[in-house]
Amino acid sequence: MSDFKRTADSSLAKKVNTMLVVDCIRKYAPLSRADAARLTMLSPSTVSSIVSDLVGAGLVHERKGCPANGGGRCPILLSLNAGASFAVIIDVQVARVLSGIIDLAGNPVSVVREPLDLSSPDNAVDQVLRVTAKALARLPRTGGAAAGIGVGIPGIVDVRTGTVAKSTRLRWNNLPLATLLQREFPLPAIVERDVRAAAWGERSYGHGRNVSDFVYLAVGEGGFGAGLVVNGKPYVGARMHAGELGHMTVDMHGERCSCGNIGCLAGVASASIQEWKGGKGEGADGQLVEYTATGLVNLVNLLDPELVVLGGDIGGRPDFASRVEAVAKERALLAPGQMPRVLPSQLADMAVAHGLAGLVFDRFYWNHAPAEDLPEMGERGAASYRT
Repeated sequence: MSDFKRTADSSLAKKVNTMLVVDCIRKYAPLSRADAARLTMLSPSTVSSIVSDLVGAGLVHERKGCPANGGGRCPILLSLNAGASFAVIIDVQVARVLSGIIDLAGNPVSVVREPLDLSSPDNAVDQVLRVTAKALARLPRTGGAAAGIGVGIPGIVDVRTGTVAKSTRLRWNNLPLATLLQREFPLPAIVERDVRAAAWGERSYGHGRNVSDFVYLAVGEGGFGAGLVVNGKPYVGARMHAGELGHMTVDMHGERCSCGNIGCLAGVASASIQEWKGGKGEGADGQLVEYTATGLVNLVNLLDPELVVLGGDIGGRPDFASRVEAVAKERALLAPGQMPRVLPSQLADMAVAHGLAGLVFDRFYWNHAPAEDLPEMGERGAASYRT
């Protein structure tokens, strides 16, 4: 083996191991070096070396913890330096747009909600650009740089190019939103479908932190949608179309849906959603439980996930989630003891925002440079911005 090949292999291994340690600290902090070695299955010496580099780079903090059972040595506990970097996030929903700043540890630093201007497609685009500028103005004056901008959209998104292929609610078609943002602001940008971002929020900061295969099922005013995490990665499909649960056929003799199909789940449940919106109470609630359980059982039978997280303004309510779980257990092919857990979202209406932050940091911060360049990541490269 050539010296060049050995060096390349060593550099790659170091980067991979560093990402493992960083992800471990992000998920389980505060924790000790011994905890990190156990959870990552890396050797204690490897973890210690990586942690020393991260501490020296200012990316990880150390503090003394309390000894277990009141005796023995005080362990040194590790946590991310939350202020080392920030993500600018824009979450566009049916009736409002949320803009915010989230730090490296997943803490919201600034969150602003305002009504969404749907008077025209262009006005909605202009509003996204305006709230992005306002969010950038709210970046902390001290600490690290912004890593990038993340935008969540209700619609079909090509994540490779940041193009909104189609958003019926926003009336956007083939809109190169990431390009527009990068022309306007000196930061890299990603655009993601809202429900996929919400799933990644749960993976990064919520119930899915230590789960490799799970489904995020959104139920709300906008209907039904699913975000899929498979083998620890977002699953988008060959044409970026995965997760269209609302357009699963559930009534072969039903009415024609807006998508052109017959008897879609979204169409069948739309009256119940409108009733729920109008405060009609238990009748609408009971029907929605049935419809949601139907979609959930189909997903469980198809994908066999370890966990299902229910989100959205309807699905995220704990009482609704528990009722859906009870109905699904009766209908799934799996025995009741084998059914995946069904939990309400831990992140509520911030799930999309947290997912966008996780995606921004994963793409533009942690993976921006080789492991040996980590000390400089917050200050150099395309991913730095200060007001």
